[in-house]
Amino acid sequence: MLTKADKQQDNNDLPPPSGAVGRSFLSRWTSLVGWMGIAGGIAVCLLSISAFIAPGYWFTDNMSFFLRQFFGAGLCGFLAGASGLTVAHRQPRLYGKAVLVLAVLLITVFGLMAARIDAVTSSTVNAPTTTSSSLRVVSINLERLFLADETLSAFLQQTKPDVLVLEETAWGWQRHRWQRRIGATPIAGHGALPDHLFAGRLGDLVFFSRFPISASKTIDVIGNAETHDEADREILSLTLDVDGAGLKLLALHPASPRTKPRWLDRQAYLATLNNQIQNSTADTTEPTLVIGDWNLSPWSGHFLKMLTDNNLRTAFPGGIPQTTRFFFDYRLHWLLGAVVDHFAVTPDIEIQRVELGPDIGSDHLPLIVDVAIQNRANAH
Repeated sequence: MLTKADKQQDNNDLPPPSGAVGRSFLSRWTSLVGWMGIAGGIAVCLLSISAFIAPGYWFTDNMSFFLRQFFGAGLCGFLAGASGLTVAHRQPRLYGKAVLVLAVLLITVFGLMAARIDAVTSSTVNAPTTTSSSLRVVSINLERLFLADETLSAFLQQTKPDVLVLEETAWGWQRHRWQRRIGATPIAGHGALPDHLFAGRLGDLVFFSRFPISASKTIDVIGNAETHDEADREILSLTLDVDGAGLKLLALHPASPRTKPRWLDRQAYLATLNNQIQNSTADTTEPTLVIGDWNLSPWSGHFLKMLTDNNLRTAFPGGIPQTTRFFFDYRLHWLLGAVVDHFAVTPDIEIQRVELGPDIGSDHLPLIVDVAIQNRANAH
């Protein structure tokens, strides 16, 4: 018959409960960090996917601005979770399944992002013939940067744009400061600024061109003034005479959708823009270029719809969307930034090159686009 001491000795000889092997202080913390990484990774992946499945809502559509950051955070969470596989867990099977779920979600998010970029860049291209005219179009959100600023002037001297589209120009303030600083010298044609000028009625959008402007108008888009300042916006519609060929250009700058009312204003603006594009492509066979600060993510369903509905396509520097609007400091632009400055063209425009300019003192980087259109006057 076993004594009490024998029973105690038998209990001491039993193996420890499953999952308790090697549960040192370090392994417990590694397990905790792994679980936290997995939970955070799954959360940001779900937020990312929501931008694709529910673009009709303010919150989920705005998630499309942060997809790069979400994917990076999800990847870090996966690495933390994967490192946790090296230690024991109280529920090892559940932990392994959680890591697998996060891996599947990350692959899904990456696939959705890649497919969306392919969708907005792919289109039937009718390349111009050898008798074509090339031009450089530069778009800059100035954030009220003075037109005679030394850094901006040096950039324009180096880039030599044929067409310059400016947003957040504050044209009235620019002219007033120009008169005080420069004097009576005309703004158009000064330094590297092209000779032909057209400013929108609100002064937010301003257009310079080396080519003559054969037609121009401002389309007013009335916003909800009770919700935020500067609710009213404008679209510039211009036709350029490019070496005998007509080029239709639309410049835009809708409201930033940081709140739901602003998002609704942006959606109304995009609807007006869509009508303008449809009218332009229906009434004329001229190639059309749309450019500016769209305040719209390239992964947004609304960006895709705008391009597919009008048979437009775009391109990105190096084929990858890169930060055009940064926050706090340019050195953090990959971490704290968004892709909001875009262009789109009809199939009869050849995209030759796309790149971003340097930090010039604004909170946006210049968007530089080289395109070519057929010179109909010489094409026979």
